[in-house]
Amino acid sequence: MRLTRDRRPLAHQAALVALFAALSAGLWFGWFAWDTEYQYNVATAEMSGPYAVWQGVGAFLCGVVVVGFAYRVLYFPVALLVLPASFTIAWVTTASAQDSSGLWAVGMILVAFGTTAGTAMMLGVAAAIGKAPRGNWGPTRRQ
Repeated sequence: MRLTRDRRPLAHQAALVALFAALSAGLWFGWFAWDTEYQYNVATAEMSGPYAVWQGVGAFLCGVVVVGFAYRVLYFPVALLVLPASFTIAWVTTASAQDSSGLWAVGMILVAFGTTAGTAMMLGVAAAIGKAPRGNWGPTRRQ
């Protein structure tokens, strides 16, 4: 059984899978989990938050890096299972602790589908980039 693209021992492969699971969960904890306050704008009388645009952009850019490295190291199906699952589990740990209505379960389904779709799209882009022809991309000159 192989989880990674190379022939490392199974324990090393499992450690790499665990590393990518931790990195994916870290996207939630590092960018979103700590921010739980809503902001009230007195001038417009509107509530916003708890997340700001910069958090979403930062998480997306870091996610691109995590998915890119996961594509290089893990098999596609392994990455597609591990990355969204670990992000969703991280989300559930904070959402279920703060919600007494039980609607966190609906959110869990939405987060799971959304992260799976996003991860699949980013892995597909990584695969397309990985299969792009290598060589001189500039204009060719005949002599």
